[in-house]
Amino acid sequence: MKLKSLFLAIFVIFSIIVDAQEVLNQTDDQGKKQGTWVKKFENGQERYRGEFKEDKPVGTFFYYYDDGAKSSEVSYIGEDGTTSTAKFFHRNGTIMGEGKYLNQQKDGEWKYYDDQSMLSSIDNYENGKLNGMNKVFFLNGNVAVEIPFVDGLKNGDFVEFFSDGTIKMKGTYQDNTYTGKYFQNYADGKLMVEGEYKAAVKDGLWKYFADDGRLKAQQVYETGELIKEKIEPGFEPDQVPIEIEEKDKIDEGEMLEQYYKEYEQGK
Repeated sequence: MKLKSLFLAIFVIFSIIVDAQEVLNQTDDQGKKQGTWVKKFENGQERYRGEFKEDKPVGTFFYYYDDGAKSSEVSYIGEDGTTSTAKFFHRNGTIMGEGKYLNQQKDGEWKYYDDQSMLSSIDNYENGKLNGMNKVFFLNGNVAVEIPFVDGLKNGDFVEFFSDGTIKMKGTYQDNTYTGKYFQNYADGKLMVEGEYKAAVKDGLWKYFADDGRLKAQQVYETGELIKEKIEPGFEPDQVPIEIEEKDKIDEGEMLEQYYKEYEQGK
């Protein structure tokens, strides 16, 4: 009798353990995902966890780095799986980026932050492509760059700033290339260079100024080729600033690439 009671107790305990085990990664007779799904890294750490209903993601999905820290969370709106809001996280737990997905494509305004929670850039998307004004920010919160995009390409008037908000450079993009009027300033806002681009190369008259406003030189270009040049009295040729040195320019592409790279790693 005691032995029978022992076997009965073991059976009950075993049944409770089995019932308590989570049922994961199930599909129905039609092959559609249902219920809780979990994927893991090779080290056994969860990579993501979320719920499916009729093969559509529902609720909030959680994604993790291989050390267990949360890398992102995606919350689905409704039950058709087409619209969601997302947050991506640095390894220290601060938000890296946030925005909305529509049909698995970025849509609307997306914001990106550094690992100290400082706003780094704001992008606008439509159907997964950049559309609208893109902004990059200095650490002090001032705008560093404003560039308009159309269908994923730089198009329209852009402006770059010094960290105090003074305009550093402005011009126009057409399909990712410089076109039209172009200006560069000294840090105090005084004009340094003015000219015009045509299909990404200098064209027409270019003027160069000293920091006291005096004209230093003039150059005439024809589709990128220097045709004429005049150096004003008192200025040596090596004093003529052809352009701001490369190291002093703001490379908005490089600045954004770092955030997109981190975003993809956290995806």
